Amino acid sequence: MNTPVESDTTSPALDSEFVIEQIEVPSALGVPTPAPFTLALQVSVRSLGSTIAHVSNVEYVRWIDRIAELHGTQIGSSRAQLLAQDRLWFVSRHEVDYLGESFARDQLACATWISRAGRTTIQRETLIWRRQCASPICRASSRWVYIDLTARKPTRIPQSELESLQPLVRR
Repeated sequence: MNTPVESDTTSPALDSEFVIEQIEVPSALGVPTPAPFTLALQVSVRSLGSTIAHVSNVEYVRWIDRIAELHGTQIGSSRAQLLAQDRLWFVSRHEVDYLGESFARDQLACATWISRAGRTTIQRETLIWRRQCASPICRASSRWVYIDLTARKPTRIPQSELESLQPLVRR
């Protein structure tokens, strides 16, 4: 099932570049879960850096954030729903490995999954690869903290949220 992602009119930087799609991840890419959340992405000219005509590192970080946001929405935990509960996920760490270049009109695939979950944090893995040759271009591991917005402190992740995220390991 392909689901185009609608534009977020509150943020002009987010557009309909992603399509939620069940994509089989090539086994050579080493994804440890049989059913990660996957998306298709066509690189637009707007994603290119101003100095060199390839996707900039800042754009990859934006994609990593957007992929996480879309995964949350898909499992019933959108940013709007979290805000209504006075909760939100904050990134405390990104570790990004840039493995290759991508250019305008490249057809990419993206996968994300939760490798570990603790009381107040999750570890989210993201992989972006070139579809036609299954060549990885970016791997990221990000620590996200579940925040109580009133107290501005980490708070326990609800059991229902953990179940929806399907972490590979719970600490």
